[in-house]
Amino acid sequence: MKSFSKFLSRLKDILGENKVFTQPKDLIAYSFDSSAAIGVPLAVVFPERKEEVVDVLKLIAEYKIPLVPRGAGTATTGSAVSHTQGLILSFERMNRILELNLEERIVVVQPGVLNGELKNYLKKFGLFYPPDPASYNYSTIGGNVATGAGGPRGLKYGTTKDYVLALEVGLPGGKIFWTGPLTLKGVVGYNLTPLFVGSEGTLGVFTEIVLKVVPLPETRVLLLSYHEKEEEPLEIISELLKALITPASAEFIDKTTLLALSKNKQIELHDKKVKSLLFLELDGTVESVKKELKKVEELYQMKGIFYHKADTEEKIESLWEIRRAVSPSVRVLGERKISDDVVLPRRNMKEFLKKIRKLEEEKGIYVCCFGHAGDGNFHVNLLFSSEKEEEAKSLRKAILKEVLNLKGTLSGEHGIGYVKRSFVAWELTPLQLELMRGLKKVFDPENLLNPEIKIPF
Repeated sequence: MKSFSKFLSRLKDILGENKVFTQPKDLIAYSFDSSAAIGVPLAVVFPERKEEVVDVLKLIAEYKIPLVPRGAGTATTGSAVSHTQGLILSFERMNRILELNLEERIVVVQPGVLNGELKNYLKKFGLFYPPDPASYNYSTIGGNVATGAGGPRGLKYGTTKDYVLALEVGLPGGKIFWTGPLTLKGVVGYNLTPLFVGSEGTLGVFTEIVLKVVPLPETRVLLLSYHEKEEEPLEIISELLKALITPASAEFIDKTTLLALSKNKQIELHDKKVKSLLFLELDGTVESVKKELKKVEELYQMKGIFYHKADTEEKIESLWEIRRAVSPSVRVLGERKISDDVVLPRRNMKEFLKKIRKLEEEKGIYVCCFGHAGDGNFHVNLLFSSEKEEEAKSLRKAILKEVLNLKGTLSGEHGIGYVKRSFVAWELTPLQLELMRGLKKVFDPENLLNPEIKIPF
């Protein structure tokens, strides 16, 4: 590495003093994300224009300084942390919505735009951007694309990968290119766009993002149902899908998560027999929602399932607050937490839940299993005391092996980052890993972009 002081001096000349942070208090503030990983960077820079990003990419190539692109720091896997004493490239100030084309139904944004802000902006035009991670009010579009974020609406509307039309990407050395055409169809070149969705900053730096948007549904209704059989919500989801009803969201709360919500006073259960919850949202035209709602309510009544119904925006959001309270609430079950976001084929969800309960009982460690059951995506959280850390790590491995045994995948929307790299080889073959490493070398031959992330070197 050439002189870092010289690198820093040139960085300040290019960007200006107010866009380069080197004070210890600032570096510490950017040394962590929403995971347990910590890594203090050498500096943090805040570009405001694409040209400044290009200049930074030229400098890191010249001085061989590792670079970590960062949105709002909501990553749960350590992918927004500098693990090799490099440079943090924060997109906090590149947060503008650049263009909305109503005819094409596309919106062009800078990577620092917050997901929630984009939703509010589009709502004025009768449009919406469906991907809605739990962190949508404070996570960025750039970070969402980098991790392939999903959310409750994934069942009906898909995830981030289904809405990214094209990306403008910068590479070390300052080269910049588009991953594909800005048209809904186009097969001239290889389609590079999906390659960058979920790449976690390891292949390139996003400077502009083109997203597809869709019309807001006319109406929506939310049912919160209470179940005495823990697995019953999973059965309900299967029955509805077989009946050709596709809910906008189908969120599952298992009995351990329900215990946490109750202990944290987020929900009051009058019936102690209740073992699980299901949040089921329907949306669409007034007529289609009315028709689907009738079928769902008939099913619930036939099975003797108690439920609350919300059909106004205020009431719907009030019920959803219970679901949004899950992540902070599970902390009441243990001072330490290990979390994974695994995905199972829907047909194997019940079997997986049974195995979770058996392992929980054997190890004496709380295991919360909640989330987007509509698309098979479970958030598995282990809660434990410090003295049980090694047992918890062993339990995590057992759970991840069960995921693979049941034809699932180890991450659906949070990514691999730094903290999960050791498990990648469990799922991918040597050939797949070799191809990934080869792709990494094509775009980043010096391994300057988010080294130590995603790929187990």
